Amino acid sequence: MIPAVVTAGGRLKSQLAEQVGVEIKALARVGGVPVLSRVLDALEASAGVSESVVVGPVEALRETVGERAALIDEGDSGIDNVRRGLAAVRGAAGDGFVLLSAIDLPFLSVEAIDDLLARAPADADLVFPILGKDAYDKVFPNSPGVWTKLKDGPLTGGSVLLVRPAAIERNAALIEKVFEARKSQLGMAKLLGVGVALKFAAGILTVAEAEARASAITGCSCRVLWDAHPHLACDLDDPVDFTFAEQHA
Repeated sequence: MIPAVVTAGGRLKSQLAEQVGVEIKALARVGGVPVLSRVLDALEASAGVSESVVVGPVEALRETVGERAALIDEGDSGIDNVRRGLAAVRGAAGDGFVLLSAIDLPFLSVEAIDDLLARAPADADLVFPILGKDAYDKVFPNSPGVWTKLKDGPLTGGSVLLVRPAAIERNAALIEKVFEARKSQLGMAKLLGVGVALKFAAGILTVAEAEARASAITGCSCRVLWDAHPHLACDLDDPVDFTFAEQHA
């Protein structure tokens, strides 16, 4: 069993906040249920998760979290929230994995979590789940998802990772750059170097090449988990995402 950290400090832009009725993304409701509750439901149901820590605005989230997870106040940035969460579970994790989850996963399920835990490469320092468009579309047809075009085909990544805290600590500066660039596919590719960025722009970059380059830069074993469960990847970034989620709740 491993601990989980949920980063729940995200705020919605004014137009989207008006649409869903709250500013704090964790409290946005899908099917009448706060997305934070949906994420905690899945984590609680997993036999592989020992405890959960939520990092966000404490007073705003206290009622929703209740006794289901430890609640830690947010920092000044997304990477700061990750650091705070990992520090809180460092003792429980030891040299093992921590499950790091975004908050905007309205369909996160115990099946998706358990599949990730069961198939994660044991020798990895960071495990990033990915899946192809065809598999995703079977579960979420006509979704507004964004796809990364690689030589392997159109792919998307999950918003739940497995990380070893020591690997994050060794690469704090790089992880901060990743957070800053996370909404830009080309920006993410540039972090892996000019050669990778050029291959990405040309559509000939492979997952294996990106995986190897990430491992070389970080000095850690960065591994992808192919054919991840679609529930790990259906997230909430834009108005169309909320509309889609509400229609499928």
